[in-house]
Amino acid sequence: MDYSFDGTGGYKVPTGIVGLDVQLGGGVPPGSTILILAEPGTSMDIFAHQFVYGGLVNNEEVYYYSSEHPIPEIISEMADFRWDVQEYIDNEKLNFIDAYAPRFYNILPTEITDKLPAKDFLRQSIDPLNLLKGTVTEQRSDRYRGVIDSISYFLRSYELNSVVETIEIISSVGKATGAVQLILMTSGMHDSSVENIMKSICDGVIEFRMKERGSEIERSILIRKMRGMIPMDRTISYNITRKGIELETTTRVL
Repeated sequence: MDYSFDGTGGYKVPTGIVGLDVQLGGGVPPGSTILILAEPGTSMDIFAHQFVYGGLVNNEEVYYYSSEHPIPEIISEMADFRWDVQEYIDNEKLNFIDAYAPRFYNILPTEITDKLPAKDFLRQSIDPLNLLKGTVTEQRSDRYRGVIDSISYFLRSYELNSVVETIEIISSVGKATGAVQLILMTSGMHDSSVENIMKSICDGVIEFRMKERGSEIERSILIRKMRGMIPMDRTISYNITRKGIELETTTRVL
């Protein structure tokens, strides 16, 4: 399997989730924008964090745009899985874009806002959608990957056409640069027509599902589509361990 970045051997970008890379024949095509559509409780945030760390150890730059979670919380949760990213932050290999805190600056106690760095405080007047566009169109010299956490916030807060236009920008930039970008979205939160639009404009769609089986919870993923890949005809079970998301390597007999 050719993991060279020059594209001479049909290079695919490893996600950092080993079992998934095996299912995908080595990873995902460069320049892919992938929708992660997940039910609550399926731990798509862990998947995203694992994807981020996979990029860092693959010597890529990574951006993480968060409109749903505080940045310190993300860093702490990654550390719980021994994905210590502080060194990468210090070396500017990992760039967190905080679109979460500015949403609440006006209601935070002054003892908190007084301690905010000036650059963060100034962001309170920046439109989150414009901040996202600026993030994805920023010029980068090295290979990179990105995470948008999550598009559900924008679908709740903006007109659909504006969100679709932004995703098209993300996709076009990814294709031009070879970057792989994850767009996180909570399933069941939006109309089915909206979900279908999101699925149609992304290069890949991976769905995270959860169901009860007796007294147990069974979690699985469905690779609904992936550019350059024949769609799979089955779901893949996975577990959440101290190492992150681990896919089962054998097919379960139902």
